[in-house]
Amino acid sequence: MKTVNFLLLLMAAVLLTSPVIAADPIYKPFVVASAGLGTLEEKTDATVAALEGAGFEVKGQYSPVEGTNIVVVTNDVLKNVAAMSDKGGYAAGQRVSISEAGETVEVAFINPVYIQYGYRLEGDLKPVYDSLVESLGNVRSCGASGKKMTAKKLGKYHYMMGMQYFDDPYELGSFDSHEAAVAAVEKGLAVEGDALTQVYRIDIPGKDQTVFGVGMQMTNEDEKDIDSTFQMSIVDFEGCKKRAYFPYEVLVDGNNVEALHMRFRMALHFPNLSMMGKHGFTKLMPAPGAIKDELEAMVGTK
Repeated sequence: MKTVNFLLLLMAAVLLTSPVIAADPIYKPFVVASAGLGTLEEKTDATVAALEGAGFEVKGQYSPVEGTNIVVVTNDVLKNVAAMSDKGGYAAGQRVSISEAGETVEVAFINPVYIQYGYRLEGDLKPVYDSLVESLGNVRSCGASGKKMTAKKLGKYHYMMGMQYFDDPYELGSFDSHEAAVAAVEKGLAVEGDALTQVYRIDIPGKDQTVFGVGMQMTNEDEKDIDSTFQMSIVDFEGCKKRAYFPYEVLVDGNNVEALHMRFRMALHFPNLSMMGKHGFTKLMPAPGAIKDELEAMVGTK
């Protein structure tokens, strides 16, 4: 009996003196900043004013889905962190959505720390997160329900075997120079009456790297698979409004033009979606190919 008591005391002492190993932080892709009464226009104006007051520069604004406005901003932190990484330009634009949600208007933003790990950035975007929370608010994080998206998992993320990783982009074309590649993208996005529009352009300091935000809205039924409203009808069906998925980034890196593969980008933002069913990825099966075709046509390589 004395031996048993001694062993129990010994075990308790070991447990009390052993260091506690903290679990890896779990990240979610979207943050709801606020939800309240008002009009979409009023909330958009207030959001822009708050962002500018926090030192952000508005680079673009558009409406990808009825009842939603997207504001894309940047600042020195975002651009400097982008300059630290080979493909950092993808993260230079911070996406903020203002969406009608029943009787309220919801302001949300893509979590920059989630993007930091998912886009394999070398720098720290926590200061950007803090600035967004201070200027816009933080009601709750959402998205990726049931998925434990740690920094390690995000850094090597792909949806399933055979699906693309971050470093498996669409390769859209090569040109004689960075300037020629940028000009090709701008020319393609300036075409009126087609499905693609330029939402923003951000030049990465100290690098031959430029990122464009591309809006995708169908002009006929043949373009449905790339359409923002159609895509959101499949993936954005519960919880907060996840419209800050848009716009889509196109990166001019040196003299090459590329974009993240949709099978990576969509899955990273919506990792909890099933493959099958009414809201499964199979409903979007033609979309990755359709997006590649449209972007290649945009730069004149198809």
